[in-house]
Amino acid sequence: MGFLRAVVAELGRRYRIDSERIFAAGMSNGGMMAHRLACDAADLFRAVASVAGTDASVHCQPARPVPVLHVHARDDDHVLYAGGAGPAAFRDRRSVMEFVSVPDTIAHWVQRDQCQNRSVRVLEAAGGWCEAYRDCSAGSSVELCVTETGGHSWPGSRAGPGSQAFDATDLIWRFFSAQSALPAPAAARAANARR
Repeated sequence: MGFLRAVVAELGRRYRIDSERIFAAGMSNGGMMAHRLACDAADLFRAVASVAGTDASVHCQPARPVPVLHVHARDDDHVLYAGGAGPAAFRDRRSVMEFVSVPDTIAHWVQRDQCQNRSVRVLEAAGGWCEAYRDCSAGSSVELCVTETGGHSWPGSRAGPGSQAFDATDLIWRFFSAQSALPAPAAARAANARR
């Protein structure tokens, strides 16, 4: 977490960045990193998105409600949708944890963000769908997008076996763009006050 905070700080020194619009997205281990940033750096990151990487946080107490988008294929053979490490995760079984399931990951964020326990379907596509929990604390939301196929890949990618039900890049961009109306994290407010 210290390293990633330092990366953002260095970027802020080198370039003019909008400190109120810092987001994190990643796939697989990078997706797990995004979940961790939501837990431990909610003061800095406005929202996160994870593709094919569930939330493995042992202790997660975000400083504020954090909007979270999670994208996953039902047939992921690395990070299994129902939990556990799939046969393609690693050659040495001792080198991998039993991954948290997608439903448990979403349930944890629904609880952390104090969402009403109802989701609404926000996208239906051939081979995929998205649902959202929108009645959450501080205007945050928790969204889940699922493809039926595609394995451990980025939906919408033209390379490899990824699902074409929807484009994860477009979904993430729309999700992050929608967060601009939410109150800024504390660190962003403090940085802007110093300008």
